[in-house]
Amino acid sequence: MNNTMYHLFFRRSGRSLRRYLPALLLVAAISSCQKTGFTYNNIVDNNQATDYILSDTLTVQMKTVQQDSMPTSGSEVLLTGKRIDPLFGTTAVQSFFQIAQPAAVDIPVNGSKYDSMVLIMRPNGYIAGDSLQQQEIQVYRVTQKIQTATNFYYLYNNSNFTTESSPIGNFTGIIRPNTDKTVTVHMSDVLGNQLFTMLRDKSGDITANNTWLEFFKGLNVRGGTNTQAVTAFAANDTSLVMRMYYHVNELITTVKYVDFKMQASNLQFNRVVNDRSGTPLAALTGSTKVLPTSSTGNRGFAQPINGVATRIDIPYIKNLVGLGQFFKVMKVYLTLKPVSGSYTNDRLPPRVALCEVNTLNEVTDTLTYGQLTVDSKLNENTNYTFDITNYVIKEQTVSDFNSRGLLLTPSATDGRTTLDRLVIGDQQNLQNRVKIQLYYLLYK
Repeated sequence: MNNTMYHLFFRRSGRSLRRYLPALLLVAAISSCQKTGFTYNNIVDNNQATDYILSDTLTVQMKTVQQDSMPTSGSEVLLTGKRIDPLFGTTAVQSFFQIAQPAAVDIPVNGSKYDSMVLIMRPNGYIAGDSLQQQEIQVYRVTQKIQTATNFYYLYNNSNFTTESSPIGNFTGIIRPNTDKTVTVHMSDVLGNQLFTMLRDKSGDITANNTWLEFFKGLNVRGGTNTQAVTAFAANDTSLVMRMYYHVNELITTVKYVDFKMQASNLQFNRVVNDRSGTPLAALTGSTKVLPTSSTGNRGFAQPINGVATRIDIPYIKNLVGLGQFFKVMKVYLTLKPVSGSYTNDRLPPRVALCEVNTLNEVTDTLTYGQLTVDSKLNENTNYTFDITNYVIKEQTVSDFNSRGLLLTPSATDGRTTLDRLVIGDQQNLQNRVKIQLYYLLYK
């Protein structure tokens, strides 16, 4: 560890006899604090050799880690499509959810006829990829009950349920996520007519919830072969609806509809499949769960929906006390810079979490959040800054077993509902170097 230091305050020395009295009192205080702990309350303002110092040369180690799975259920966001990313690989996202049978409806046996059925989806404004290209959406019928595993509360990015082999709904067109109120997917008329007949005849499979879910287990929405983006839609019982239209021939022909709404938002989840071939993270697969930044171009990577995060360790924290007889950390700031050129076509996460993790890279606590600061003029000082003072103070005294590293990841909400990702430089990255600033008091 390089101990280059910059003095911010200079030592003071007394000139008169009166000023020796505080010094004598200080000697007594030092003797007692050898047993009970040292306090700096009376140091700075007397004539002792006390320095307030800034050091920016602490060693910081970084690595990219792969987590086993990430919960994606209950977010009320449906993601679908495909994104080709030169750094993170090709990510295909699809969504599963249940739909409820409609409220009781009386359809006359005579004079009524099925017209069409659609899935109505409402964009929430987010898209990753080229929004000017045509997108393809396909809808499949789920053939396996959507449920969490025993003793689990969530469904994950690697959860999966079987579907029919052929789609029952298709959409092709340009999606403008910030202006389009709805996207309408045309559904199978064979299925639509079947549901119409069941409703008209008040079939038991459609009137009771338990039998309905056995008959119709849910829907799976995914991108087609030529999809070039991942689009987000609202996923709740008012925004995601399968609507069946029919008409009744009376004195005047009346067009009517019945809604099959999404239900059980805790079981709606997004499945993610990623192919990292040809990317800096290609080796992060199978049993390989950790890549040091030295093998990824002095860069750390984070994309929660794919389970990728950056681990940060400050290995020499316990050595700080050796700088002097008495040492006290005052403030510690960690500044991380996104690598230039890594976010030209991708949104930077607006907020990033810094979490404590154990040796297995399991999160044990969330310490703090860092807000994005954008340098819109020179684009040189775009960064996230974190106050890690309490973390450093604690790590000075904990046992090796209880020692924790830091995990950098976009916030939980953004991580589950977007493809936001982050690429940051380590200490050997010449243009976007991680920076740590340690302010401390030292009494020699």
